[in-house]
Amino acid sequence: MDWNEFPVHCLVQVLTRVGMESLVQTVPLVCKSWYDATFYPQCWQRLVFHKSPYNLQTPKSSWLGFGLLHQHTEEDDALEKFLHFAVGRSHGLVTELIFPPQSRLKEGQIAWIAQRCPSLKLLSICKWKDLEGLQISSLIGLKTTIANISKNCPKFSHLSVYVPRLDGDVALAIASQLPHITRTLDLRFSTIQRHDLLLILKGCQKLEHLHISDHADDDILQVAPHVRVFKHLN
Repeated sequence: MDWNEFPVHCLVQVLTRVGMESLVQTVPLVCKSWYDATFYPQCWQRLVFHKSPYNLQTPKSSWLGFGLLHQHTEEDDALEKFLHFAVGRSHGLVTELIFPPQSRLKEGQIAWIAQRCPSLKLLSICKWKDLEGLQISSLIGLKTTIANISKNCPKFSHLSVYVPRLDGDVALAIASQLPHITRTLDLRFSTIQRHDLLLILKGCQKLEHLHISDHADDDILQVAPHVRVFKHLN
């Protein structure tokens, strides 16, 4: 069989099931049609970093159109470059993003992921034990992220959620999974129902700074004597 005649829609379906290493190292070298298929965003929906990109041996940069790795590139820089490359290939279709336990993202990378991956359903932060804060402008995958933070990030203390409306499921996740570690919660640009705000205040007893968009009535203030700084826009 001539691999160039393999139906592209079938080929893309196959390539969605191979790892990123194969998409970079071997698939582009089979033939031109396979090389072209690696540009389909569907091939890059599930980004699983089994090992550091620093250890990958990539084909010639002319195949990829992007100088990914160089011999003297630091491991963290390599991860950042490969992440940007893979997310770019996905054109915003990434649904799963999983990093190896030893990986360390640079400051601002989680916010960058949130902006570039609006379809994200799973973000595995593995052992990001030094993560202290998260600013996010999408609810997609946020409950899973909160669960991962609760399990893996003992230093986490600041959460900013910039969405038009904070739904009840996310409020419950914050109240039930981040009660002992969240010190600052910024919801100044989000509308939140009164009962959901009360749920968070009752659950997050360590909360010290709270920013909300609406005025807090006396009943809410009575529930939150532990909040030292209570700001609202209205």
